[in-house]
Amino acid sequence: MYYPVTLVTLRPFALSDVSTVEPWLCAPGLSLPAGRASREWPQRLLADRRIIAEIAEAAGQRIGFVRLDCGPDLVAELTLVVAPEHRRRGLGSRMFEAALRLARQRRLRRLVALVDPTNDPALAFFAEVGFEPDGLVGDRVRLARMVHAGDHQQPLDVEV
Repeated sequence: MYYPVTLVTLRPFALSDVSTVEPWLCAPGLSLPAGRASREWPQRLLADRRIIAEIAEAAGQRIGFVRLDCGPDLVAELTLVVAPEHRRRGLGSRMFEAALRLARQRRLRRLVALVDPTNDPALAFFAEVGFEPDGLVGDRVRLARMVHAGDHQQPLDVEV
């Protein structure tokens, strides 16, 4: 099914979304916590005030998941997952634009993403939306980009 990209919206993640989102988070390069925490991840996600978790919807269907894990340094780790059956249609870019708006609202300075080095589609996607390599974290490539106040404006980052 084709979805006009202008119709992608985000809404807060809810417990009723777990059965849809959980399989997306078990894909290669993604993971859920191990052990007991794997059963409690949704409650922990909702209870942590530093985490913004959103469901992307288009045409009344859940098409993706966006998570910003915001640190006190105004840097947030971004997780962006498009449902497998909805990939390669430009929806990830629209989801990223919405995540960037959330980052601006929170006055975040930078976004980082940790990507499996063999995940060529994810590496290409993040490069397309302005992320650059920023080292390694364990076995993942760390990608980072500045959050800007808006189009053609200076970054919110201030070097000290």
